[in-house]
Amino acid sequence: MDTLQVGDSVLVHAYKHNGSVYRSWESAVVLLLEEEYIVLVNEDVTVTELNGRKWKTNEPAIWIFNRKNWSNIICMFKETGINYYCNIASPFIMDQKTIKYIDYDLDIKVFADGSYKILDLKEFNRNRIAWKYTRDIINVIWTEIDNLKYLIKNKKFVFEHERALELWKQYLKLKPKIKK
Repeated sequence: MDTLQVGDSVLVHAYKHNGSVYRSWESAVVLLLEEEYIVLVNEDVTVTELNGRKWKTNEPAIWIFNRKNWSNIICMFKETGINYYCNIASPFIMDQKTIKYIDYDLDIKVFADGSYKILDLKEFNRNRIAWKYTRDIINVIWTEIDNLKYLIKNKKFVFEHERALELWKQYLKLKPKIKK
């Protein structure tokens, strides 16, 4: 990872617990390289689903991958305000210029007003049985849900809209220097 720099373009691959690629993003720009996390930006990025279906992201977003926590957070800049999408997922690994993680089904959608909803509980329950998630993994997943709920309710980290806006402004300053 020593060769990765701010402004570089990376791929993102999400896997399921059984090892299959679930979804991939064709490119994202590295905005920050911190000890605990990496911050990416996607803007008009092509996403490919497991079934081959392709679509483009609708709005610009900041995407935060943590090296230790079992989640990654997408801050979506919508006309109605900043919304967040929290993927419950393994800590990422970097392989060449590809960020890889295992998606553990559950998600938290956070609305601009701070309210939130936990999504995909049926998918989580189906997959934890089919792919035999260990008790340790299940415990870590629910602990991460609790951690995120705390951060959301208390507007900590990026869930404070001003922090997300600061990151976006930082990207806008960097954007003219990015090689396409």
